[in-house]
Amino acid sequence: RCLAHPHWTKQDNRPLVGGTGWAHTREDITHTAVGQGQLLVKGGCWSRGVPLCAITVAMAVLLNPSDRHDLWFELLSAELPDMEIRDARDGGGDLDDINYVVQWRHSSEALHRYPNLRGVLNTGAGFDHIDLTTFPAVPVVRLIDPAMADDIALYVLSWVVHFQRDFDVFAQHQATATWRHGLAERFPRDVTVGVFGRGVIGSRVLEVCATHGFGTIGWSRSDHDRPVLDFMADCDVVVDLVPKSPATIGIIGATELAALDDGVLINVGRGATVDTTALLSALDGPLRAAVLDVFDTEPLPADSPLWTHPRVIVTPHVAGRTDPHTAAGVIADSIRQLERAEMPAGTIPGTG
Repeated sequence: RCLAHPHWTKQDNRPLVGGTGWAHTREDITHTAVGQGQLLVKGGCWSRGVPLCAITVAMAVLLNPSDRHDLWFELLSAELPDMEIRDARDGGGDLDDINYVVQWRHSSEALHRYPNLRGVLNTGAGFDHIDLTTFPAVPVVRLIDPAMADDIALYVLSWVVHFQRDFDVFAQHQATATWRHGLAERFPRDVTVGVFGRGVIGSRVLEVCATHGFGTIGWSRSDHDRPVLDFMADCDVVVDLVPKSPATIGIIGATELAALDDGVLINVGRGATVDTTALLSALDGPLRAAVLDVFDTEPLPADSPLWTHPRVIVTPHVAGRTDPHTAAGVIADSIRQLERAEMPAGTIPGTG
């Protein structure tokens, strides 16, 4: 749009603002950056003597979260005042202006229609729900929000305390109107919590549990001090945070669950990392309980035996929730990094 005098032309010999020379083509204009998100040009001509004055090249972020569009819009607008935030529900406007897409399930077909796309930012930590092979060749950044790690840690802690204090046993007593003392008392120091798949989130889970007095053990392929079966046997509660990959599908199977014996399994990682058939068999044996927040198929089918097994607790993938109030700042920082040609920590390998 024109920000200066419409009669200026190349013949007036006025230079580029912030530089020297002339912009002869649209490409010259597009690739001459002055400031963040704006390009100001005076003089020159596009073609056929069309006068050229001051031009603003828009930088737009298209917003398509799973919910709370208005809140995301408000927060990202405050975090990125130099960029135009657009709501995908309104169509997106001029597709040439879209540089970034903040999304949960945005069509890959639509992404290919944005010729100046520079990056895709996920509003969640997971990306199993999208087929990255169909995405344009730009960085795709998953959300790494410390507040989400805290949320998962508190979810885990609540269930660890639940079993440490025998609330599951008291619930059974209530069902039969049984007032019973005499259970062996266990204090936090008597309970060992193990995180299988120790990473950023797993480390936070261990830290929170340790702060409350529980014993802790972390295990990952690259960082462990004992064989996996010994790890399982040494834990009263195992928290599954193993990422999904071809190598980790069913990694917790009959042998691992037998080593866990009468312990508790909490899965807040990926459903496919646990062999469901082996889990059901273990629950019919010594395994005390399974708290499951993730599943092979989501939503969990109504005919799944996990719904009705008396030793299974099902929650609908809510252990780690995205809070726009904290996530918007993380996403804005990632966009600023991409603008500086830096790769954010959450960049998914193989994208970009």
